[in-house]
Amino acid sequence: MMSAVICSSCTLETSDNGDLDGFWHLEAIDTLATGGHHDLSDQKLFWGVEHKLIALQGSDFRFYFRFTYTGDSLKLSSPYINHWHQDKEDGGDIPVDDPEILRPYGIQNLEENFAVEALSGSKMILRSKELKLYFTNF
Repeated sequence: MMSAVICSSCTLETSDNGDLDGFWHLEAIDTLATGGHHDLSDQKLFWGVEHKLIALQGSDFRFYFRFTYTGDSLKLSSPYINHWHQDKEDGGDIPVDDPEILRPYGIQNLEENFAVEALSGSKMILRSKELKLYFTNF
């Protein structure tokens, strides 16, 4: 009886992201204007998608984005550098004001729109105005 009372007083949030949720390894980036292809399979560049946040992880920085996903499009916004704990003098997340540091992850702008060209449990392809990004679920 007590467990029924406890469970009825809490709300669980669930994700409607489907196959988008997960830990994605950025394998390659194509430049659409030139046809260039950059193989990143040996680099440690990851996008972690869960509920309402995308976390980007690489060797130098970690970033967080808010996102909107509609099935055929993905819009990233509000990028922050993960600056760890706020209880330190220099801690707390820092808003990104220069998109240059996001370029290794295939992001050219502080707000980026992607068309979702392919998405399954193991592969994802995203296309922006300038780039096509290839991912494998890790």
